[in-house]
Amino acid sequence: MIGQLRGWLAGKRPNQVLVDVGGVGYLVQVPLSTYAALGELHTEVTLLIHTHVREDALALYGFVSAREKHFFEMLLSASGVGPASKSWCPPFASAI
Repeated sequence: MIGQLRGWLAGKRPNQVLVDVGGVGYLVQVPLSTYAALGELHTEVTLLIHTHVREDALALYGFVSAREKHFFEMLLSASGVGPASKSWCPPFASAI
């Protein structure tokens, strides 16, 4: 499992980033709070990663803080909702 990525920010959109680690680009889904916390393109970034494995896909979800990642993983235990819809919830963690 991938637990952390450190590399160069090669691409950036509000819901995903591309991190270049040694010439390999990892497409990582991120919440808006992580997107906002990341710097400009071509700067070094470190993301804590939750690796979600299904039989037809491998998805990476990235977070700048351990708190956001922990909150996301707690939400994964709720039945009936997949990780793609939960990745946007960490900004609301302080409200709970």
